[in-house]
Formats: sequence, C-alpha cells, structure tokens
Amino acid sequence: MRNLWIICLALIAVWLAPFARAAESAAVKSGRAVAQLVTSYDTVEPGQDIYIALSMRLEPHWHTYWRNAGGPGEPAELHWDIPDTTSIGDIIWPLPQTVSTGPLINYAFEDRLLLPMPMHIAKDAQLGEELTIKAQATYLVCYQICLPEMANLSLTLRVGEAVKDERWSGNIERTIKRAPKPEGLEASAVLKNNFLTLDIGGGKLDFAALKNPYFFPYEQDLIDASAPQDILSAERGVRINLTPSFGLADGIENIPGVLAFEEKTENGWVRRGIEVSAIADAKVDIGKVKTGSGGRGIHTSVGLWAALLGAFIGGMILNLMPCVFPVLSLKVLGFARAAHDERKSIRTHGWLYVLGVMVSFLTLAGVILALKAGGASVGWGFQLQNPVLVGALALLFVIIAFNLFGFFDVGGHLQNTGSDLATSGGYKGAFFTGVLAVIVATPCTAPFMAGALGFAFAQSSLTTLLIFTALGAGFALPFLALSYAPGLLKRLPKPGPWMDIFKQFLAFPMLGAAVWLIWVLAVQTGADGVLRVLGAILTFGFSLWLWKRKGVFAKLLLAVSVLATGYFIYDLRNAQSAQMVAELPEAQAWSPQRVAQLRAEGNIVFVDFTAAWCVSCKVNDKLVLQRRATKDLFARTNTVMLIADWTRRDDAITAELTRHGRSGVPLYLVYPPGTGLVDPQILPQVLSTKIIEKALAKAGE
Repeated sequence: MRNLWIICLALIAVWLAPFARAAESAAVKSGRAVAQLVTSYDTVEPGQDIYIALSMRLEPHWHTYWRNAGGPGEPAELHWDIPDTTSIGDIIWPLPQTVSTGPLINYAFEDRLLLPMPMHIAKDAQLGEELTIKAQATYLVCYQICLPEMANLSLTLRVGEAVKDERWSGNIERTIKRAPKPEGLEASAVLKNNFLTLDIGGGKLDFAALKNPYFFPYEQDLIDASAPQDILSAERGVRINLTPSFGLADGIENIPGVLAFEEKTENGWVRRGIEVSAIADAKVDIGKVKTGSGGRGIHTSVGLWAALLGAFIGGMILNLMPCVFPVLSLKVLGFARAAHDERKSIRTHGWLYVLGVMVSFLTLAGVILALKAGGASVGWGFQLQNPVLVGALALLFVIIAFNLFGFFDVGGHLQNTGSDLATSGGYKGAFFTGVLAVIVATPCTAPFMAGALGFAFAQSSLTTLLIFTALGAGFALPFLALSYAPGLLKRLPKPGPWMDIFKQFLAFPMLGAAVWLIWVLAVQTGADGVLRVLGAILTFGFSLWLWKRKGVFAKLLLAVSVLATGYFIYDLRNAQSAQMVAELPEAQAWSPQRVAQLRAEGNIVFVDFTAAWCVSCKVNDKLVLQRRATKDLFARTNTVMLIADWTRRDDAITAELTRHGRSGVPLYLVYPPGTGLVDPQILPQVLSTKIIEKALAKAGE
C-alpha cells in the first residue's frame, strides 16, 4: 500500500512538473510600482539559454521610461551580482508609447511592463547546484512628480533537468515576439535647414497602408521629443521631418531607432514597430514625396488644404477685428479721395495695398522661421511680447494722430486733400498702409485662423510660407475687390471740406489704439515702462514744435529731442515688470501640475489662454467670462478657472498651445474631474455662456 502511495505521488509530481512555478524573486512594492525578477524556467540544464526579466506593475497614471526617455527621464537599469557560471545580455525593449506631461513628451510605459534579457548557463554548471541571481534595479516612476526607486531582487535557479514555466515563459516569449526587430528597412538621415529629415523605405512593408508613423531614436537628445514630427508619405516609403536637439550640435552620425506605426490586421489596427538605422547623408529611394500629407502625423491637426482655406477665410475676417479698424479706416479715407479719379489709379492703389500686406505677412513668416530655427518658441502675435515694439507702435499711432489733426504734414502737397493719388507719395501711402495693417492685426486671431496657424507653426518652412500667403491673400482681398468695384466707389461723396473733418475724426481711433498699447505696456513693464513711452511722446511733440523754429540752437535742440525719443523707446527693454495681467493668486495661475491637482480634487477645470494685447481675448473676457451668470455657472458646477497669461514670453504656454494645434491666443480648454490622462475639450474662439454651459455639462458626465 505504501509503495502505491509513493508511485501515485511520483506520478502527480511528474504531471505537475510542466506547471511548476518559475523561479522568481519576492515582489518589492512602493505604492507606485511593484518590481519582481522572473525567469522562463524553474530549473535549468548546463549550457542552456533562457530568459530572465524584470517585471513591473505600475499603479494607474504612473509611468516609467523606455531606453530613450524622450524628454527628461531615465530608463530602468539593473546591476547584477551573479555566479561565474551565468551571463546576462542586454534588455530587449518593448515598443514604447508617447506620454504627455504638460508641454513635454516622453517615451514611456504604463500599466504592466516586462523587460526580458537573454541568460546563458555555462556548460560547467554542476547538476544540483543552486544559482543565486541578485540584481539591484533602479528606475524612475512619474505622475505629476517623478520619484527614483530602487529594488533589491534575488531568485534561485536549480541546475538539473530543464523545467519550463508556462506562465512566465509565455509572457516573455510574447514580449520578445512583439518587440521591434529589423525587417530589412533602409533609411537615410540628413541634417539640413534646421530639420533632421529621415527617409525610410525598402523591405516588404506596405507604407501606403500604415497609420500614424512615428520615429523613436535610441539615443536621447538627438531630437526634440516634444516637437511635432512632420510626416510625409511617399510612393515607396515615408519621410519624417524632426526638430534636432543639442545632441546633433557637432554634426550628424548614423541614427538607429524604431519606426512605430499602426497596421491593419484581421483583428483590426495593431500597433507595432520595426528597428531601423538611418545612415547619415545616405540616399534612399522612396519615390515621389506627397507634400502636405502630414495629416497622418500624430501632432498635426488639419490637412494642408483645410489649413490654406482656413487661413484665407480667417484673413478676410481679420479685417473686421477691432484691432485692425484704426489703420484700415485710413485706407477707407484714401478710397474716398480716389472715388472719382480714373479707374487705373484706384486699381493701382489696391494692388500696392495688396503688395504691402503680402510683403509684411511673408516677412513675418520669415522672422518666425528664423527664430524657430534658432531654437526659440514663438507663436502668432509674438512680437507684441516685446515691450520695445509695443512702445514703438504706441508712439507710431500717436504720430499718425498728430498728422491727422494737422499738427504737421508728411510729404507736403502730396498729402493735401484732393491731390492726385497717382503720384509717388500716394503710392507709398497705399503700400505702407498695408504694412501697418498687418502689424496691428497680429494681436487678433480670427475664427478659422487658429487651426491653420497651429498647423503652419508645426510644419516645414515651405508649408508655413504657403499658409501665411493664404492668410495675406484673404486679408488683402476685400480692399482689392473694392478697388475693382467702381459702382460702390462712385456712391461715396465727392472730395470736399468734409474730408478734413473725417480725417481729424480718424485721429481718435489712432489715439485709442495708442492708449490700448500703453495699457499693454503697463502690464508688461509696470509704471517704469509707461513713464518711458509717455516721455517719448512728450519729446516727439517737442520735436514737432522745434521743427518750424529757425536757428542753430533750435536745430540742436531738435536733434537732442529726436535722440531722446529714440532712447526712451529703446530703454523699454530695461523696464522692470511691476504687475501681471490680473495679479492672479497662485491658485488661479495655469500649470500642468495645477490642472492635475484640481482634477484629482474633483473639480472641472476651465483654462483661459490669454494675453493683454489680445483684443479677442478681452472681448470674451468682458462679455462672457466676467459676467455674473458665468461665475455662478462655474460655482454651481464646481469649476475652477485657470489663467495662462501669454502677455510676455512663456515657453511653457507656447508649447501647450502647440500641443493643442494652436499658435496663438485665445484658447479655451475644459478638463473633466479625475486622475486619468484625457484630452480636454477645445472651445470656440468666440465664447458664449451657452457654449461654456454645454461644455461643463459634458465634462461633468
């Protein structure tokens, strides 16, 4: 009977052997991550190759990093203490995902992670020997804050007849199978015009059937991971334009990495990756590149044609924005003067105005591209973040107002009422009216412009120039159309004394624009800046008075006065800021951390991206956001409003605008309560209480 029990127990042991638990370490728990060392075999044979792996289970919303963290971060590392009869190879890294933390993008893992490594057992390992494998694992886990963690792990492997574990070996084999591997792709890397361009083709991959391609370089700081990747499809491959980082400051070398994408299978779209090494300055035949096809990239918001149409329509609407009216009213006066002149002269003025607009828009695009190439973060209206330019524009509007009042004349008889606008002075006036109109239009973002500009700022130089061209064409079209509509022009009154009155009346919108700019300057530089620009206005007025005085002393004073005017404006760069847009308490200032904190506390979060020089922002603020009904709505729905003030340069806000496909303000975001990573609702640029109420109701569902 006893022998029968022994036989039964032996049979049970043999039957259970394939299901024996693999060697694994005790789990180390931190409350954020659980780390464990596991193997695919419980017992091993001499000379056998197996896999050992670091297993990690991350708490919701926490993440750890890939071999290249992308943005700030560090990958997991293991420091081994192993017997001489064993050796362990490098980590086989799974395909990472992009994780956004505010404006930063990291390459990381969430939830569960298995990092396999090949392990070799030497042939001279003795049967019955127990191999103690020790590892010190260090890794960084992040969610709102980043915490370095360490786990001391140890497991024991017995040398004997090989016994495979079906659980861990299956998980490890699936991880290795899905990990990126070479598949014969060819790639080139070219650093040109401040872009790193990768052309990837070859192999058996059907590039036309891919979605959302993305390149993960193995080495950190070669590219700006937080910048958009511009994806262009080609006949036999794909072109990826990347923003280089300081790792390429000394030139380009071969760039190995992973091309990730989504591929259609029987089970739907599956995400996978292929190892690829981009050879420096090589040539890869990918066929004709389809320009403007970047809409498949994960960061692009609209296609090129939609962006061009949006820019064109937005440019036309921009004529109606209040920040443009003071300058355009001057052109209306010019048309009134020319209404009864010959048609050729009127049309010439229309085209010169168009030329001034287009030159200005393309110059602005060129400046933006140059600044971005130099590493600066800029957006639409960026120039009004410069106090010197704001002060100079305020002074310019005052000068124009003085001229309209008749305090001085520019060009003498060329500016007289009823003069022939076909003269050279009139032509210059038409051109520079277009230039000035563009300068003062940039604080405004008209409907349809936001997505187009967001697309433009994330694309190649050629695409950016095309979109700015469409924007300028839309902006200039109404006046060009008016110059070709003699029927409308002839309905205007004939030139006469009324034009002097109208001319003087137009000085008041100019002064109003100057007052607004001085207020913007007060926000940026405080009382010191206001004192400087008022001093410049004073010295310029004194210069006008001296202009008509004779004598050497008067001319000397005139020169000193003009120099003082220039100095006051130039010295605005040294003015110290004394206040912000609204002296907000810290609890109301935007930051990604504050958004996450408020959401975790159960609040809906409304974020207002604004600037003092943004007229559209101020209209929404006065007519909607500051109304009692809106404040009551926020209180009733447990909504906290945060302000992202872009009046002065702020790279974090610029990056956040870019992340949401925008290049300027206003931008309004609504986040639901909770701790999960979500995409916020993006509200229209023209707000109403009903729009906000609907968005808050959706966020509270």
